[in-house]
Amino acid sequence: MGQSKEKLEGFFNNRWLVFVAAMWLQSTAGIGYLFGSISPVIKSSLNYNQRQLARLGVAKDLGDSVGFFAGSLSEILPMWAALLVGAFKNLFGYGWVWLIVTGKAPVLPLWAICVLIFIGTNGETYFNTASLVSCVQNFPKSRGPVVGILKGFAGLSGAILTQIYTMIHSPDKASIVFMVAVAPTMVTIALMFIVRPVGGHKQVRASDGTSFTLIYSVCILLAAYLLGVMLVQDLVDVSHTVIIIFTAILFIILLVPIVIPVSLSLSSEKDPEEEAFLAQPQKEEPEAGSTSDSEVILSELEDEKPKEVDLLPRSERQKRIAQLQTKLLQAAAEGAVRIKRRGPRRGENFTLMQALIKADFWLIFVSLMLGSGTGLTVIDNLGQLSQSLSYDNTHIFVSMISIWNFLGRVAGGYFSEIVVRDYAYPRPVVMAIAQLVMSIGYLYVAFALPGALYVGTVLIGTGYGFHWAIVPATASELFGLKNFGALYNFLTMANPAGCLVFSGLIAGPLYDREAEKQARGQHLQQHIAGSILSSFLGVDEAQACVGSVCFFLTLVILCCFSVLGFVLSMILVHRTKAVYSQLYGNFRSGQPEKLRGFTNNRWLVFVAAMWLQSAAGIGYLFGSISPVIKSSLNYNQRQLARLGVAKDLGDSVGFFAGSLSEMLPMWAALLVGALKNFFGYGWVWLIVTGRAPVLPLWAICVLIFIGTNGETYFNTASLVSCVQNFPKSRGPVVGILKGFAGLSGAILTQIYTMIHSPDKASIVFMVAVGPTLVGIALMFIVRPVGGHKQVRASDGTSFTIIYSVCILVAAYLLGVMLVQDLVDVSHKVIIIFTVILFIILLAPIVIPVWLSFSPDSRVPEEEALLARPKKEGTDSGATSDSEAILSELEDEKPKEVDLLPRSERQKRIAQLQTKLLQAAAEGAVRIKRRRGPHRGENFTLTQAIIKADFWLIFVSLMLGSGTGLTVIDNLGQLSQSLNYDNTHIFVSMISIWNFLGRVAGGYFSEIVVRDYAYPRPVVMAMAQFAMAFGHLYVAFALPGALYVGTIVIGAGYGFHWAIVPATASELFGLKSFGALYNFLTMANPAGCLVFSSLIAGPLYDREAEKQAHGRNLQQQFIGSIFSGVLGPNDPPACEGSVCFFTTLVILSGFCILGVALSMILVYRTKAVYTHLYGNSRSAPVS
Repeated sequence: MGQSKEKLEGFFNNRWLVFVAAMWLQSTAGIGYLFGSISPVIKSSLNYNQRQLARLGVAKDLGDSVGFFAGSLSEILPMWAALLVGAFKNLFGYGWVWLIVTGKAPVLPLWAICVLIFIGTNGETYFNTASLVSCVQNFPKSRGPVVGILKGFAGLSGAILTQIYTMIHSPDKASIVFMVAVAPTMVTIALMFIVRPVGGHKQVRASDGTSFTLIYSVCILLAAYLLGVMLVQDLVDVSHTVIIIFTAILFIILLVPIVIPVSLSLSSEKDPEEEAFLAQPQKEEPEAGSTSDSEVILSELEDEKPKEVDLLPRSERQKRIAQLQTKLLQAAAEGAVRIKRRGPRRGENFTLMQALIKADFWLIFVSLMLGSGTGLTVIDNLGQLSQSLSYDNTHIFVSMISIWNFLGRVAGGYFSEIVVRDYAYPRPVVMAIAQLVMSIGYLYVAFALPGALYVGTVLIGTGYGFHWAIVPATASELFGLKNFGALYNFLTMANPAGCLVFSGLIAGPLYDREAEKQARGQHLQQHIAGSILSSFLGVDEAQACVGSVCFFLTLVILCCFSVLGFVLSMILVHRTKAVYSQLYGNFRSGQPEKLRGFTNNRWLVFVAAMWLQSAAGIGYLFGSISPVIKSSLNYNQRQLARLGVAKDLGDSVGFFAGSLSEMLPMWAALLVGALKNFFGYGWVWLIVTGRAPVLPLWAICVLIFIGTNGETYFNTASLVSCVQNFPKSRGPVVGILKGFAGLSGAILTQIYTMIHSPDKASIVFMVAVGPTLVGIALMFIVRPVGGHKQVRASDGTSFTIIYSVCILVAAYLLGVMLVQDLVDVSHKVIIIFTVILFIILLAPIVIPVWLSFSPDSRVPEEEALLARPKKEGTDSGATSDSEAILSELEDEKPKEVDLLPRSERQKRIAQLQTKLLQAAAEGAVRIKRRRGPHRGENFTLTQAIIKADFWLIFVSLMLGSGTGLTVIDNLGQLSQSLNYDNTHIFVSMISIWNFLGRVAGGYFSEIVVRDYAYPRPVVMAMAQFAMAFGHLYVAFALPGALYVGTIVIGAGYGFHWAIVPATASELFGLKSFGALYNFLTMANPAGCLVFSSLIAGPLYDREAEKQAHGRNLQQQFIGSIFSGVLGPNDPPACEGSVCFFTTLVILSGFCILGVALSMILVYRTKAVYTHLYGNSRSAPVS
């Protein structure tokens, strides 16, 4: 009996249980990814035009990104409280929107709708914060896989919620808004006591590999299942019974990962009480502001060592550094050297202020903004993009891009982890590759190549997902785990920043220009024909653009910015090479250890964060939501672009989420995010459905900001938790988590398809309710847990399972969406597809269950006695004497030392260190206090923002993600302009490709850093280059432009969010990772502000006005008495590739610029990544 009780206690304290619960929470937390499906409901219900819809998108992005509250509450309140707040926000925001959309509440002004959407979406930030913070703390040595999986599920939540919505089969399209408001809230409440940091063993264990493999397998299965279900439902007329079956299978798949914590808890591993006595890593989460003498010596040594020491061979370099350190210590002991106090260095714990003064932090932020911002632009406009390309069903693209975003996040964490661990190479290199892939996706969609929207959702969704798998892990690696929530939520600000530029200033105006051109042509034709209907249709009808021209220029511009993000990512890679070499050079020497128990299982937290992320990426649904808002509120493209900016701001402004995650328990932060999500999108839904009075555009933007900002709480909780729980697997963790967050659009879209509501506004309701329920359900699981956080032999298997699940989920969602798009599927088949999707999403729970209950599992108490890693979670501002010696060595070493072979360089550095120590002992050397942290140490945000690497990351991210976000936000208009009837399928596709991009970004960037010790941003540079190609491809409306564009742009966009967080954590430490990450996410809205609002929107409107003018002339010629109603006030719609041609070309150019910046970052961080990951291959895990 006592043993059974002990097993049960171990189960609830198993970090794998937390991970699995966080996966569930994230599976419904990505409500922002459903905005593309919600926006058409809001648009039609409130008669919004594209400009108004863009403002709602901005509010959604703001709500999804402003995670300061979530981060703060997660630090001062219990995790369950934070999750509860997020659930309430999600319920309130989207619930009110649902009331408005359905006419149960008076229509509010646009600004009020924006506020509701902001609040509702902001609840997602609480889910993400609780999930990530809990899982990162529970898996500090597997940050990449944990963050990647959790963010992946957040991205996949769109497809999951869409499938659930499809199962609901409501004739009221506004029911999707209701689902978004209720579902995440219910899930969050159900899991809020599980998702939280748990004590016990957090080091890597042998069983971790198997657990992660299982979770990855579930991720792949889930993605593949969702894709297949969506395709079947779209291509075949599936009965409602079949859809219910599909949805039931989906739930089963989502429940599968629970096997992991169950198995670990039932196994013979040590109980949590025993594990508590195990030694923790020596530097695991030190006190804030603490500074040891050894750290000061290391700082001095870094300053004094000749620069050529870094170029010596590894063994020689280590010897030289050791010698110099000895000399400095001796000199300090004899009073000959004065050790100077300095701030944290990259790899140590940074506060947000310390990180903000670091160049690496801003490089991460800008690069993330460029990569994710451009991708988010496409996601937000996926509805209009699919419509412009003549795709009938927008939801399938929302689900597809959500799936690919999910896979991108999972793959981003996985591959980036390989890069950093096998090659000790900077994680951002994978993000650079993702940015290039996204650039290809932009061009593919821009040129309307065959299957443009399908391919585009793959590339853009995957690339977008890569960013959110890599950036949080990078931020935790570079800026530490202690303030990870604040850093992460700050980095998420890059998303709305990019969307602000790309969607609000580029995509929206360009689309409206093309729509106006087409509207003028239509009015002219109607006038010539004497149509009496034109007078009734013209005044209040939002203009729509048809043809690839609608988003061509926008996609090209996004491609350019994506390439620029690639450049910044490569610059960051160059700057952080030494940091990653130092962090991961000796990675393989860690011994596998046991987990504390199921509830304290970091894999449980990771799985839960994945689920949370699967529903957290509601911003990716803006492409499906924006058409609803546009039609409902009679918005034009510029107004819709502003909504997209608000959505991106809400999705990126994570300061509140990061702060709350540090002050409140993770569950409280998640709760706040859920409430914000529910409030923002709930109110928008109420407005769209006529249940609330129509608010001004700025109010709708506020609602969207609030609603989307809830996502920042989900992301913060998920990333902070998982990066802290998996500090040595940041790439895979971030990639998977961000991947699921990106895939949430496809998941929610599939759920929405299953709901089968004729009311298009129901997608807004689903976005308001779904993530809220998931966030509340998982808010007690997603949290940092104690115990073993080092890499374990089992981590490989566990991550393999999770990656397998990620690929499966993406493939399934893609297949389902294709089937649903090509075949007239019955509602029953759609239900079956959705059920299978849920089953795939649940599969990763097997990992924490197995680790907790397997015979060889170790209980938390036993794990607690294991030694902690020496440099795990260094305290922000801590400076030891050894670091002071290292600082002196860094200043004094000749530059040619860095050019020597690794072994010789290490030998020279060690010799210099010995000399400095001897000189210090003899009084000949005065050790100066370190002026600030070095790359790889823990930076505060203030310290990071003064670093060139930080701004290279930021600008590269802004160019890469900003261009991608512009395409994502304008995907609906882009699809319409390219004569695609179904916008939702492109929204889903780009979500899926964004997911795959995040997963792949984390995976490949991990290979680059770990196998080659090469800067991670090189992958982001490649992604930006690919995105540039994607923009051009869509711009020229090549065969399948929107399919190819969604693949390239979505994947490239996802790459950014898999690489940037990991790069930031590698260069600026884990301590202030939340603040650094959330600051870097501002690159997204910044990029969106420029590319969407200033470029895409105006250019589209110009083309739309031209077409509208031509139509008006034709109507006047034929004497149509209805032309007066159709023409004057009707938001112009643009048709043809000309609508977005210039925008896409400009975006392509900015992507190329992003490539240049990323390569600069790669060049600057080569030594850092060599230092961080140079020993990864030489230290095998036993």
